[in-house]
Amino acid sequence: MYMHGTNVGETRTMEQGIRNKFAYLAGLFDGEGNVTYKKYWANKPHGRYKCWRIQMEIVMTDKPTVQWCCDTFGGNLREKPRREHKMQYRWRRGFRDAYKIAKVIQPHALTKRIELTKIINHYEKTNDKEIR
Repeated sequence: MYMHGTNVGETRTMEQGIRNKFAYLAGLFDGEGNVTYKKYWANKPHGRYKCWRIQMEIVMTDKPTVQWCCDTFGGNLREKPRREHKMQYRWRRGFRDAYKIAKVIQPHALTKRIELTKIINHYEKTNDKEIR
């Protein structure tokens, strides 16, 4: 299991607490999150080729909740000011960090389960190719 700054597996109570945090994060993603898994054309100095965009993010106006994501699972809190609306706070994890988190929250997810599974499959297929 993956969680920023923890030594997972010490006690059974700790394990249950960590599972609860993963389930809570899965719920946040189902309601407030966005999962991006797509291939796009990029113009680079050496030509034009396809690149992957793999990321997970939560955007909310409740700063303590977004800060909890940063403190618990790593990453940074970004502010997005909006003229006539409340400040938005953003937490984002990309590529392999998104894969590690997707693996542990996917069993708890409902609406984002398919997108999380795509991220997991992407990296597990890549790892299979590297092993062979």
